[in-house]
Amino acid sequence: MILIGMNLGLFVLEWLAGGMGTMSADHAVLIRFGAKQNSPITQQHQYWRLVTCMFLHIGFVHFLLNNYALWIIGRDIEQIYGSARFLILYVTTGVLASMSSFYFSPNAVSAGASGAIFGLFGVMAAFAFKYRKEIPAALSRDIRRRVLPIIAINLMFGFTARGIVDNAAHIGGLIAGVALALVIPFKHPDEKETPFVWRALQVLCVVVVMASFVEAFRNYGGPRLSFANLTMTPGSKAVSYFEHMKVANNSLNDSIDELEKASQGGSIDWTNALRAVERGTKSAEGAPIVDPRGEEFRLRLLGMLRRQHEVIQRYWQSNQTGTLAVPEEKELRRQYDKFSQEFRPWLRGFMEQNGFEFEEPPQKPVSSNRRLNKLL
Repeated sequence: MILIGMNLGLFVLEWLAGGMGTMSADHAVLIRFGAKQNSPITQQHQYWRLVTCMFLHIGFVHFLLNNYALWIIGRDIEQIYGSARFLILYVTTGVLASMSSFYFSPNAVSAGASGAIFGLFGVMAAFAFKYRKEIPAALSRDIRRRVLPIIAINLMFGFTARGIVDNAAHIGGLIAGVALALVIPFKHPDEKETPFVWRALQVLCVVVVMASFVEAFRNYGGPRLSFANLTMTPGSKAVSYFEHMKVANNSLNDSIDELEKASQGGSIDWTNALRAVERGTKSAEGAPIVDPRGEEFRLRLLGMLRRQHEVIQRYWQSNQTGTLAVPEEKELRRQYDKFSQEFRPWLRGFMEQNGFEFEEPPQKPVSSNRRLNKLL
C-alpha cells in the first residue's frame, strides 16, 4: 500500500506539472521527474534515474493497470515473503529491470512499475517451482496456472508492441525475480521475527529510494506545479510556447525587413512595420513559461520587439524615409541574428525532448499532430 501510495503521489505531481492524458504524459515532465533516459545517466551520471523511473507512469491507463497488478500480485508476495523481503524483491527487480532497459533499449525513455511487477511474477513462478514439494500440490498448480499465462501474454504483447512497450525492462525484471527467488527464502509460518539481514537490506532499499528522489528534486528543472495544469493536454504547453514564439520571431523579422528598406533607398510602410511588431509583442507576452532557458529566450525576444517599437515610434513622424533609423536597425539585426543562432537549436532540442519532431514542410498534408515544421 505504501508503494501504491508513492506511485499515486508522484502521478499527481506529474499531473500538476504538465497535465495528464489517458494514454500519455508530458514527455518533458517524465524526464524532469526522473524517467530512465540514457544520455543524462551516461553524461551527467544521474544513476538515480534507474530507481525513480519505477515510480512514474505514462498516462492514466498505465498508472491504473500497473497499480492494479501490484495490488494483486503484491499482496500474495508480501504474505509469502514478509514485508522486508517483499520490498527487497520489488526494489531490486525494478532496478535490474531499469538496467536491462539501459543496456538493451538505449533509445527508450522508460517509466513505470511494470519491470518490478514482472519481477514479482518471476518470484511467484520460481517460488512455485522451488517449493513444489513443501507446499500443497493444488497451490503449486494454481500458481502456475495463474502466473505463467500472464507472463506469456504480456511478453507476447511486448514483442508485438515494440516502440510502445519496453520489453527489455520486462524481461530483465522477470529474470531478476526468478534469480532472487531462488536465493531468498520465503517466510516460514514458524518465523517469529524477521532476521536482521533482511531488515538491514530493507532499510538500505528505503535509503536508496529516498536518496534517489532527493537527487531528482535537486535536479528538477521542469514546469512549475500548478492546479491550472490539471486540465492541460500533455505537451500542450510546449506547443503553445512554440506557436507563440514562432509568431513573435517572424513578426520581428518582418518589421526589421521593412525598416531595412531605408538602407537601400526604398520607402517604408510604417503601418505595416508597426502592426508586425505589435503582433509579435502580443504573441511573446502570451507565450507560457516552460523552463528557465525558454523563459530567457522569450524575454530576450520581447525586449527586441519593444526596442523595435520605440524605433518605429521615434522615426515615423520625424523621418519618413527612415534613414536615421538605419544604424539602430543594423544593431537590432545583429542582436536578432545572434538570438536566432542560439534559439533555433535550443528550440529543436526542446521540442524533440517533448516528443515532437522537426521536419521540412511535407509535400502532402500530414495528419499527425506530433510533427512540427521548421520555425522559419
